Amino acid sequence: MWGIKINRFVNLLVAFLIFTLSSSNGTAIEILVQPGESIQAAVNNTSSGDLIIVKPGNYSENIIIGTQNLTVRSESGNPEDTIVSANNPNINVFHIRANNITINGFKVRSAQYAEVTGIYLAGCSQCTISNNDLSENYLGMYLSNSKNNMITDNKMNLNERYGIQLMHSEGNILSNNSASSNHHGIVLGNNCSDNNLTGNTASLNAGYGFYFINSSSNNLNNNTISKNDMGIYLTNSNLNTISGNNILENIRYGMWISHSNYSIISGNTINKSNLGIRLNSSDNSTLSGNILAFNYISGLSMCPACDNNTMFDNYLNNVFNVEVGNRRNTWNTEMKAGVNIVGGPYLGGNFWASPAGTGFSQTAQDRDENGIADIKYNETNFTDNLPLVPVSNPQQKALPLANSSTDLTSLSADSTSLSTDLTDVIASKMANTPVAQNSSKESNATERVNNQ
Repeated sequence: MWGIKINRFVNLLVAFLIFTLSSSNGTAIEILVQPGESIQAAVNNTSSGDLIIVKPGNYSENIIIGTQNLTVRSESGNPEDTIVSANNPNINVFHIRANNITINGFKVRSAQYAEVTGIYLAGCSQCTISNNDLSENYLGMYLSNSKNNMITDNKMNLNERYGIQLMHSEGNILSNNSASSNHHGIVLGNNCSDNNLTGNTASLNAGYGFYFINSSSNNLNNNTISKNDMGIYLTNSNLNTISGNNILENIRYGMWISHSNYSIISGNTINKSNLGIRLNSSDNSTLSGNILAFNYISGLSMCPACDNNTMFDNYLNNVFNVEVGNRRNTWNTEMKAGVNIVGGPYLGGNFWASPAGTGFSQTAQDRDENGIADIKYNETNFTDNLPLVPVSNPQQKALPLANSSTDLTSLSADSTSLSTDLTDVIASKMANTPVAQNSSKESNATERVNNQ
């Protein structure tokens, strides 16, 4: 009997030792990198699940990460004091080719003119790139054939080419990043789909704030896009949703949609560009709930090759609200209960204002006080059958105009609410701002843009 008990004890002890050893072999380790040491050497000595913490300092190296499930972060969490510069200016600073990698808290610098990238993800998924400064490179960040990654809270400014570029990548989230003062800000090219771009800032880029080419089914929501040559440019890109963005003071176009179908464009504020929205050879899109105001040439322009687009519940207040090349589009939905863009009780058509206070919706009669004008609004190549007018008791707080103390309801109800000063500014800018491409030249312009 004693022999049986001893054997049982020995078996339990062996099992415990095996469990302990196997557990210790799988335990993640923490590696601390000091100034003068190599981040790459630390990476080379890691296993899946390990953590590398980098002390503040300057590190000159090019880092390749091939270990799965690895975190590399600065100790301070402050990119300004933990700087990684390219040792070889012809190679990407961080080259990630594994899944579930986290890079956090670095300032990353490479040569601006060597066509290399601050952080490059190649065939990666489930990575998190956050709180990094990827400025003053040739290209801030580049994702190729990568999916389901999180790119958040990064600065990608003053890069020679783009802030960030995605190619053949899907399901990624880009949020709260800054991509400003680059050639283009944020670029999706060649079969990028199902990406969500939210809360980003793209300003002062020499070309486009956001540029989609051959990329479909993406969501561009609640971004700030200002003072670029062009705010948003889509070409050959279908089924994209563009909503809730502030698109302000871009030079040529707030938004240019070219050869792109089935777009949903809703709830955007597009002010003070040469032209608010331009549709070129684009069909079956819906534009609703947008504010297009104080644009210097027109609020909305559609070339003759645009068909079956629907525009309703938009607020237009420009010297020229609409330029449209055919009558094959729809300018209202059916009348139905619902709070419209100026607080009226019904959805129908659009609100047609002018900076001088003489727009159709500002002067039309509404004897039954339902917020719909008593007559249709007819213009060259379009008819709005249910144009909106102001109501005395709007059902929602009026939406503010960007850079204006006047809200939408008071502006639409009071024809004198636009100040003389602002009228003078608009006239001055119209006289001194270069005119955008007209429809006869736009096909050639599209080809030039695709080559940029």
